[in-house]
Amino acid sequence: MGRRHNQYGVRHPGALTAWIMLPIAVFVVIVLLGVILLSRLLTPKQYVRSADDAYCAAISSDGTRHTLSPEQAGNAALIANLAVNRGLPDHAATVAIATAMQESRLTNLDHGDLDSLGLFQQRPSQGWGTAEQVSDPAYATNIFYDHLMQVPNWQTIPVEDAAQEVQRSGYPDLYANWDSMAHAWASALTGEVSAGVTCALEPANGSDANGLITAATAALPNISITKGTTNDDKHSNATTDSTLTVTLPAGLSDTDQQRVCWQTASWLVAHAREYGIDSATANGMSWNRTDGTWTGKETMQGTIIVTLG
Repeated sequence: MGRRHNQYGVRHPGALTAWIMLPIAVFVVIVLLGVILLSRLLTPKQYVRSADDAYCAAISSDGTRHTLSPEQAGNAALIANLAVNRGLPDHAATVAIATAMQESRLTNLDHGDLDSLGLFQQRPSQGWGTAEQVSDPAYATNIFYDHLMQVPNWQTIPVEDAAQEVQRSGYPDLYANWDSMAHAWASALTGEVSAGVTCALEPANGSDANGLITAATAALPNISITKGTTNDDKHSNATTDSTLTVTLPAGLSDTDQQRVCWQTASWLVAHAREYGIDSATANGMSWNRTDGTWTGKETMQGTIIVTLG
């Protein structure tokens, strides 16, 4: 029996099937695209912080959060570190940080009123040193402390009074504006407060392990730093190429160990942008530059593990 024909020719069953399947295929594609689009809309986007949105913070005893830029935090860390290395109490760092915040917003300025320069806006014409010297943050901080030590009862008088005795400002009352902020940062950076300094930063663009080791051991002469992790760092999944182990001094009391640990950890976090530090663990607690917070329960440990970006 031959094929049946209509006026248009031979009937093809496959053609009929194709016409039936086409709208089904289109429908399936539309559904799949809808599912993909919906999943993208419902999936939280991962926030990538920009350099302009980066910040560091210290928390005061009343819960107030005092934020600084990473540059400001690095200068505050220098000021506090020099106070510790000189054997000065936290109050000295508080006075110095408040003074630098008022004078320069904790920025190493290359200009100022008349010939004032640097963090503390010191004037070469008034005997503070050469322009090059007062523009060096370490020199400027040390000579500020030299003058502060000569102020009677500087350890007990209010921050603004001690600052004014050194600076002889035309606006002495303004130093008081930074009392709480300076105390929070000084307490955190000197290790009086555990996990007191946090920084939330943009992703690291490379790192400088050798530079970090040199700078950290100069600032914190009682610590030692080696590349790689120690054998007892069982929970670290970082490669030894990107990790540093910071060993704290042995034989310290728990109180002193805790203070030295957080002096060191706070210095590291405050310099995380400069040296490309991605995360750190200290006394059982962890920080990373993305979240910008310390998490975990504090326990006494003799090392700090630093992971580089």
